[in-house]
Amino acid sequence: MNPMAYFQRVDSNMARADTFEGTTWIYQPKDIGKLTFDARGLGCRKLHANPAELAKPVLIGLSKTAACNIYCMFAVSKPVDSELVSGENLQFGDSFVTVFNTREFLSRVVAASKDAGFNYLKAGPVEYYDGEKYSGETGRFRKRSMFAYQNEYRIVVEPGVDTARKLIVGSLRDITSEVLPLSEVNQILDFSTKSAQRAGLTFA
Repeated sequence: MNPMAYFQRVDSNMARADTFEGTTWIYQPKDIGKLTFDARGLGCRKLHANPAELAKPVLIGLSKTAACNIYCMFAVSKPVDSELVSGENLQFGDSFVTVFNTREFLSRVVAASKDAGFNYLKAGPVEYYDGEKYSGETGRFRKRSMFAYQNEYRIVVEPGVDTARKLIVGSLRDITSEVLPLSEVNQILDFSTKSAQRAGLTFA
């Protein structure tokens, strides 16, 4: 489980790199009425900026937002009749494992996190927003729509540390597939509407 700061600085992997990670709010210039920087404590004068002259949105990141470690997965929450996994996801590695019983998987993760002494755990899907239009809270479970192909589901734990943390959940062989080649994911997996109907699954 990598620290959130890892995703800000991992320049060698475009699929994982996101300079917006760790931000708490984003404000587009058009939504800012007045912007003042008061750094008089550093011997500088108070600076008033004209929002219309801002080249990019204003990002505000609180240390408590970034103080966590994250585990990321690709999630399928509804039938997909087109290509299931975008080719851009092939940047994440050469293999994948499918979790068949997600409820049991999360139950084991929660139990393991308690055993490891974590005092906070939250899991859920990532919401995607338009990075050129959206103003508001971002936090740990929102990313720009340019990453929507990731269909990301996150597990977040605290206290966070600056290095990767390992969470030992035990064997998952009874609820997962074997290790499979990621390059063949769209040939191996079928989450189409017809398959869901044959399996007796319903979706809201």
